[in-house]
Amino acid sequence: MKPIYEANLLALFNNAFNQISFRNRALRLFGTLFLLSTMSFTTSAEIMDSTNIVEKDSVRFWKNSGKITLGFNQNTYNNWAVGGENSISGKSLIDYKLRFEKKKFSFEHNLKLAYGLIGYDFSRIEKTDDRLEASLSFSQKAYQKWTYTSLLTFKSQFTDSYKFPNDSVIVSSFFAPAYLNASLGFNYRPTEKFEMFISPASGKLTMVTNQSLADKGAFGVRKAVLDSTGLRIQEGANLLCEFGINLLTKFASNITDNVDINSTLNLYNNYLDEELSNRWNIDVDWETSVNFTINKYLQTNVFIHFKYDHNINIQQFEAVNGQKVLTGEGPRLQFKESLGIGILYII
Repeated sequence: MKPIYEANLLALFNNAFNQISFRNRALRLFGTLFLLSTMSFTTSAEIMDSTNIVEKDSVRFWKNSGKITLGFNQNTYNNWAVGGENSISGKSLIDYKLRFEKKKFSFEHNLKLAYGLIGYDFSRIEKTDDRLEASLSFSQKAYQKWTYTSLLTFKSQFTDSYKFPNDSVIVSSFFAPAYLNASLGFNYRPTEKFEMFISPASGKLTMVTNQSLADKGAFGVRKAVLDSTGLRIQEGANLLCEFGINLLTKFASNITDNVDINSTLNLYNNYLDEELSNRWNIDVDWETSVNFTINKYLQTNVFIHFKYDHNINIQQFEAVNGQKVLTGEGPRLQFKESLGIGILYII
């Protein structure tokens, strides 16, 4: 049963990666690393199932936790004087964590999947959330609460994103961008609630496999070279390589019996940037989720996400004579917030 399942999984991922036009071998290498990470998760999950069949006084080395959330929202207007547009939206979230710990060795796998859509009066549909994230870490105890740790993380999205109201201009898509980070360092875990990972040797790959986005230099890759007539004479790069220091902190705690908070802060500095002035820039990715559990099956969630990446240019607009005019672009602090109520299933 297990070999057949893993063979199907391997074939599925091979087909997906073969359909993507990777521009150099580095992309295939890191794609393979992510595949191995995913396969190790499924294999570990199966081992966990067999490990559960133990004597009551045995030590349980495997711990898993997770949840599935489905949220919905709907608005209807009829003869509403101040105006409004009918809409219906939905969002799904899968958050899963698997951990193995025995003596001085530990292994952890995290998976986050999210997707949300909103439809306006059946006239158009826009995406509200799209996340594909996985991480894999191996740790060996060094001293007391400190461990030697290797960490592999992957982030991307499932489908295309557009620059609405213009739904013909793609601003991001699957593997455009995709971030793969491989780090070696130390992890400090004083309690079950808090941990901090520090890596002085962290490689970061930014992949942009959509050539039209790569030609524009999206997400920091080298843009295409054009001649005096505007014709492309050299394609934009599909890969941006960085090497620097990585800091990752995680905090999770129950504020009350029905309220819990989860916060993750990730800081990255590329100290080998070709431009010396950019070596002082720090990429920030900070997300916080506060969950209010109503009962066993209902939960309200507040999600806040701050992000800053010096390689991402954000366009700035101003209203001039009633028209939206582009006034400049550059790196900016990005902010996202959502509030919703949904159906909860605890794994």
